[in-house]
Amino acid sequence: MPNTIAGTSNTAPEIEDCEAGSLAQNAEMLDSVKPASIAPEQARVVSNVETLPNELLCNILGFLDTPKPSASRLYDEPTFKVTDTEIADLKAASRVSKRWRRATIPMLFKHTRFIAADSQTHRPILNKQILPFLDFVQRNELRKVITSFTLLVHDKKIASDSDGEYRLSHFSNFWYSLFEIVDPVELLLVAPSAALGALTSCHVMLEDAWNFDCPCHYLRLQRSSASMHGPPSAVEGVQIEKHPTDSQIRDITEPIIENFSVDDIPELTDPTRDDSGGSTLAEGSSESPNSSSTYVSFEPWEYPRARASAVFDVRPWTSLLLNEGSFIRAYATYEYWQRQTPSILHDLVGADDPSHKPFISPTIRDMSYIGIFPISQHIQPFTRNLPRLDRLYMQIVPRNNILEIPEKMRQVEQEDLWMERNSCYALIMRELFNASPTKNYKYLREFESGDAADRDAWEMAVEYVKRSGRGWKIAGDGVFVRDARDVEPENPDGGEGGSDTGNKVSRRSQIIGTTNIILGGKTVIQAEVIIRGDLLRTLSSTNSDKSSGNPVAVAIGREGERDQKVLMMKRAFSHYPLKIADHVFVGPGSIIEAALIGTHVSVGSNCVIGKFAIIKDYVKILDGTVVPPNMVIPSFSVVGGRPGRVVGEVAEGEVDGFDLREMYRGIGNS
Repeated sequence: MPNTIAGTSNTAPEIEDCEAGSLAQNAEMLDSVKPASIAPEQARVVSNVETLPNELLCNILGFLDTPKPSASRLYDEPTFKVTDTEIADLKAASRVSKRWRRATIPMLFKHTRFIAADSQTHRPILNKQILPFLDFVQRNELRKVITSFTLLVHDKKIASDSDGEYRLSHFSNFWYSLFEIVDPVELLLVAPSAALGALTSCHVMLEDAWNFDCPCHYLRLQRSSASMHGPPSAVEGVQIEKHPTDSQIRDITEPIIENFSVDDIPELTDPTRDDSGGSTLAEGSSESPNSSSTYVSFEPWEYPRARASAVFDVRPWTSLLLNEGSFIRAYATYEYWQRQTPSILHDLVGADDPSHKPFISPTIRDMSYIGIFPISQHIQPFTRNLPRLDRLYMQIVPRNNILEIPEKMRQVEQEDLWMERNSCYALIMRELFNASPTKNYKYLREFESGDAADRDAWEMAVEYVKRSGRGWKIAGDGVFVRDARDVEPENPDGGEGGSDTGNKVSRRSQIIGTTNIILGGKTVIQAEVIIRGDLLRTLSSTNSDKSSGNPVAVAIGREGERDQKVLMMKRAFSHYPLKIADHVFVGPGSIIEAALIGTHVSVGSNCVIGKFAIIKDYVKILDGTVVPPNMVIPSFSVVGGRPGRVVGEVAEGEVDGFDLREMYRGIGNS
C-alpha cells in the first residue's frame, strides 16, 4: 500500500519512506528551463509547475491516487502482503517539496496501515508500539483524513499491556484509545488466528491449529460515512472529567443507590461466565482487589469466553468480511472432519453455547465469509446461528490454482474437498429454501455465492431455485434475491427496533458497548440520540501498581422511551453508571451522558443531559434544553433553557396523562 505507516524495526514504528524517483527529476528539469533560451513571444506562456494555483496542483496530483491494493485481494488466500504494492508515485510526489507534501497529505494518508513490530525476546506490546503513530496523527491533524485503517500483526502472542499477561477483553482499552484518535469508516485486521482472537476477545481453539496451513486471517469491518463523529470529548456542552474527586464520586453514587437500586445492576468486573450464564472467576486465575483486570496462568484459548468484543462495539459497523484462508492441509490428516478449526467465527455468531451472546455488531446487515474448502462441521454452527442479515456472501472455492500446487495437495484427496464443498452449500441451501424460513433466514434478502465459476454446480443450483421457488429469483451469476413480498417485515408498524421487553429502538440510533447497556421494558429510543456510558471512573487506589474501579452497567428501565436519533457509546474501562428508568421518552438528536433518569420522564429533541445529572420522576425537559452537569431536577418539574433550569411544574392533574403510554403505543414496533 503506497500510503502507509509501518513498523520497520523492533523499536518504535516509523513512517515508511521511498525515493522520489522520476517525479522529482521531472520537477528539477522544469525548474532548469531558462527564459533566455526561449523566444520573447514564447517566454510569456512558459510556466513553472510551482506557479500553478493550489487547486490545479491538487487536481493534477489527484491523478496519482490509486485504489488501495487490499481492496481487490481480500477474496484470495490471506497473506501479510495484502497491502504491499510497487506503485508509490503519490509518495514520491510528496517528497518533491513542502508544498507538494501539503497537497498530497489528504490522499497519502487516506488509507493508512500500521505494522506491529515483531519481538524476538518478549511479547510485542501493541499499546506501546502504536503511541508514535497516534502522536503522528494528532500532530498532523489526520483524524478526518484517514478513511481506512489496516492493522497487521505477525506475532500470534501479541499483548496490550507491559506485563504481557493475557486478560479477557484485554485489548478493549487499545481499541477505544485508537478510535479516539482516528475515526475510519473501514477497519482491516490481518493477523494469525490466535492474535485475531485476542484482538477481538474471541475464543480460538488452537489444539489442531498445526493442521491448518494459513499464516493469517482477514477481518474487515465497514460502516457508512454518515455515522462518523468527532471524539467523544468534543460533544458540545459536555466535558469529560478524567479524574473526579472523591466527593464527586460520593455525590453521584449515593443518590444512585438510594433512588435506583444500583445493587441490582449486574456486576461487570469479571468478564467470564459459567454454564448458566452467570459470572465466575476462571480456575487458575487471580484478580487484584483494586483492579478490574482478570489475570490467567494458562493459554488464551483455554480461557472462558469474554462478555463482549470492543472492536465490534467501538463503532456501529454495517458490513463484515471474514477470510479464514485454506483448510486444505487438514484434509491430509486422519479423520479430518473432527479437527477443531482455529477461528473466531463461532464466537461471532454465538454458536458454542445458547447462553453466549453473539459478538457480531447488531447493526451489521452485510456479511461475507471466505474460506478455501472449509470443513462442513465448521460451517454448520454458522448456518444454524446466522446473524440478522440482509445480505450474505459465501466463497469456499479458491480463485487461484492452489489445487495444482503439489506441496499444497500432498496426501490430500480432491474428492474430499469437493464433497465438503457440497456439504457446506447444502447446509445453507436447506435453510434458504425451506418452505417456512426460520430464525434470521426469514429476513435475508440476498444470497451471493462467489463460486459461480463452477458452471456445472451453478447450473444445478439455478434449476433447484427455479423448481423450489420460495420467492427466490436469479439476479445474476451466483446471486439469488428474494422477492420483497416474501421477506418477513421486521418492523410492520414503523422504523423502530423492538425487543421481547417491548423496547422500541430506532435503527438510526447507535448503541455502542451493548454489554454495558441494559434496556428494560417499553423503552423507545428515537433516531440520532447519543446516550453515552463511556465516562471513565478513576478511583484512588491503595495498591501502588494496580488501578481500581469497577465497570458499571448502563441501564434503561422497563418502560422507558427513547426517540429516533439516539446514539449510545461505551468504553471498555471502568465507567460511571447511566440508568434510564421506566416510561422514559428521549427525543431525536438528544445527548445523555452518565445521568440518572427516573420514571415517566419526557426528554425533548436536541437536548443535552450533562454528566452526573439526576432527573427524578415525572419530569418534562423541553426541546433544546441543556441540563448542566451535576444538576438535580426534582419530581414534577418542567425544565428548559440553556443552561437548563426549572421553569414550571407538572400539575397533579396532569400525572395520569403524563405516563407516556399513548405516545408509546403510537410508535411502531420492530
